[in-house]
Amino acid sequence: MTASLVGAVLAGVGMGVLIRQNRRARRTAALLRGQTRLLEMIALGKPHGEVLEALCTLVERHVPGMLCSVLLLDGDRLRHGAAPSLPAEYCRAIDGITIGPTVGSCGTAAHARAPVVVTDIAHDPLWNDYRDVALAHDLAACWSFPILGGDGRCLGTFAMYYRRVRTPTRDDWRLIEVATDVATVALERHRTAIELARSTAHAAEESRLSSALAHVGHEMISSLDTPVLLDRLCQLATERLSCDLSATVLRDPTCGLFVARASDGCTPAQAEALRVLRLSESAVAPLLHALERDGDVQLRTDAVVEPAHARLLAEYGVTHSLYVALRRGRDVIGFLCAAHRGRTRPFTPLQRRLAAGIAQIGSMALANARLVEEVQRASQLKTEFVSTMSHELRTPLSVILGYADVLEDPALDADERRRTLGRVRRAGFELLEMIEATLDIGRLETGRDPARIEPVDVSAMLDDLAVEFAAVHQAPEPALHWRHDAGLVLDTDRRKLRMILKNLVANALKFTPRGEVRIEAAMHGNRCAFTVRDTGIGIAADRLPVIFEMFRQGDSSDARSYGGVGLGLYIVQRFLEQLGGDIAVASALDRGTAFTVTMPVRAALPLTA
Repeated sequence: MTASLVGAVLAGVGMGVLIRQNRRARRTAALLRGQTRLLEMIALGKPHGEVLEALCTLVERHVPGMLCSVLLLDGDRLRHGAAPSLPAEYCRAIDGITIGPTVGSCGTAAHARAPVVVTDIAHDPLWNDYRDVALAHDLAACWSFPILGGDGRCLGTFAMYYRRVRTPTRDDWRLIEVATDVATVALERHRTAIELARSTAHAAEESRLSSALAHVGHEMISSLDTPVLLDRLCQLATERLSCDLSATVLRDPTCGLFVARASDGCTPAQAEALRVLRLSESAVAPLLHALERDGDVQLRTDAVVEPAHARLLAEYGVTHSLYVALRRGRDVIGFLCAAHRGRTRPFTPLQRRLAAGIAQIGSMALANARLVEEVQRASQLKTEFVSTMSHELRTPLSVILGYADVLEDPALDADERRRTLGRVRRAGFELLEMIEATLDIGRLETGRDPARIEPVDVSAMLDDLAVEFAAVHQAPEPALHWRHDAGLVLDTDRRKLRMILKNLVANALKFTPRGEVRIEAAMHGNRCAFTVRDTGIGIAADRLPVIFEMFRQGDSSDARSYGGVGLGLYIVQRFLEQLGGDIAVASALDRGTAFTVTMPVRAALPLTA
């Protein structure tokens, strides 16, 4: 080869290199301009879908024959982001694929968080499950790169498809890196915007919730009267939850039934019907269980399967209802119900949280009102006790002093003197019993009277009590009848069991002007049952819940017809708590009363008061 020919060849090669370098420089400059425009779109807050479409179009313009795609990772699935040139049918076919180690190029790249280059789809095992759909759309190669956020989390994939088998060049790699970086910026900004919007919405929601609960709290502390609190609770629930009606339902401890104590949004007739409604514990047990488990319960009336419940809701026009628990400590004592008429859409999460907060504030307000009522009741009981003790102590003292004057009479014969001394002695015993009962209360309240467990011959004890009452009770009526099984023996506290029975029998005699008092004792399995039944005046149903309270009787007035300070049944109940026993009472006015005490054959080791 001549020198001139070699020079010409070298000149041609150099020219080709310069042309390629010039072409690469122009493409790089164009790519940089396109990248700048994309970054400007991102900075201006353009929708990320629009940015991704522009990115794919930019890359495809620089590499003829390339088809670009961006998929977004949602949980463990890839969703369509942008693919301006890919067939729509193919995009729909791969939308929602679950990522994994052998899920084409994109599913595998997202799973491994590393680039996956498939130069021949027809023969690569990664495409076994998606080969047919790719070949059906004439796709032969696919290179996919994960789009990774700043925290290393995969946001999606950027993929390049070709309709012929192809391996990426160095320029292709550089182009993919640039495109992936731009996609990362776009998706990171989109993720940040979503999180910022979510945070802003959450802050606004928390502010509304706090403001609403502050208002509820301010309203609920304005009164300590329970009925007023319940009415206000319903009004606030209707107002703050934007519902049509509400009601509070609480368990009535006197009967064990659930009663609607207040309502709002009802007509007068509906409110009255609701007020007299009584629900058994079994009827509301499923709802209470669900409240314990879930915190709140929502019901669509047309989905309620229990006929009585569905009929009750329909009578009030309720189409959707929300229930939250009212508590005393950890115990559910009832519930607050908020309801819509005509609307079936559920209460929102914010409304549910607000309802829970209203119920919590209502529970605390009711607890405070209850404490105040208990303090007031204790003060009233104390006043009654002072008044009653003054009256009851005065009676035996007056008897003792009066008969002491009689005993000074020198003309008093021996029989009358003996009877008078007997009356003085009985009055002294009454006075002593009052003082001992008061001392027993003091020891119980301070925990200084533990149970002393020992074998007790119950049969012998009952025989002794029969003799003792026969000596004290000498009137023909009421008649005393004692019946018990032979050989009754319990491991218990002798003094306290005797006091329990003595108080019950004395109580029966006091309130039975005529008829009889029967005392029975018998074994039932591993427990012994004592029954004291009389034919006396009975106890009114509304007084039964309070007869075991301190200083309480069926008649609490100062001018009671029957003596006593009202400590006997309170002491009975407290002693039974110590000894593991139970007491039940059944009574009817003018027909008599029956107290039934059950005791374990073997009480637990000493319990403190």
